[in-house]
Amino acid sequence: ADAENLGATISYNTAVISGRVGDEGIELHISESKELENHSIGSPVLPQIVLLPKLLINAAGLSAIPLAKRLDGLAQAFVPPAYYARGCYFTLSQTKSPFSHLIYPLPEDGGIGVHVTLDLNGLVKFGPDVEWLDGKMDDMSCFLNRFDYSVNPTRCSGFYSVIRKYFPNLKDCSLEPGYSGIRPKLSGPGQRPSDFVIQGEDVHSIPGLVNLFGIESPGLTSSLAIGEHIVSRYNNT
Repeated sequence: ADAENLGATISYNTAVISGRVGDEGIELHISESKELENHSIGSPVLPQIVLLPKLLINAAGLSAIPLAKRLDGLAQAFVPPAYYARGCYFTLSQTKSPFSHLIYPLPEDGGIGVHVTLDLNGLVKFGPDVEWLDGKMDDMSCFLNRFDYSVNPTRCSGFYSVIRKYFPNLKDCSLEPGYSGIRPKLSGPGQRPSDFVIQGEDVHSIPGLVNLFGIESPGLTSSLAIGEHIVSRYNNT
């Protein structure tokens, strides 16, 4: 509502499917999401709308890298490989919260470690763990958010030993499946962690294009500051 009051237009059930960088600037190709539901891999998709933005901020999260790959005119050397990691949370059941604050253990490979989260109702959630996905999802499925967010109950067994390092009184069978999220990452299993990327004209030489790659935590935590940074850079050009 705040954005709309300031003149923004929010388009639901639409997907940016590709784009082109030419002499006249950037073209953005858009279709209704329902038009992509039965899309066959490898077949072309004709846009229903073509926009000509003066400033394009690619803040598509899980789809940011697939979208950048479909921007004709953006050198692919500037598009990093995409990695995806699912993180599951489990809820502490049938007990009053033993915690009064958040607890963060040492980070693990690919994540921040299984930490303690307290929601607004005082419920305790532990997570996330790290489950690397194969990353072979096609672009259109990414645009339609067809990622698997299911929580495998068997992953709960790995939580007990990790949690008991800082909460030894955790009882058996006290964890229930909660929810999961998927993180867009710029480094894969066994690789050195990579920070998120704010990529502008100074890198790829395309005026009016800003790519935001790998915006997971802490990128989400600093999202307002990232927005202010981009506006400041654009206003100074």
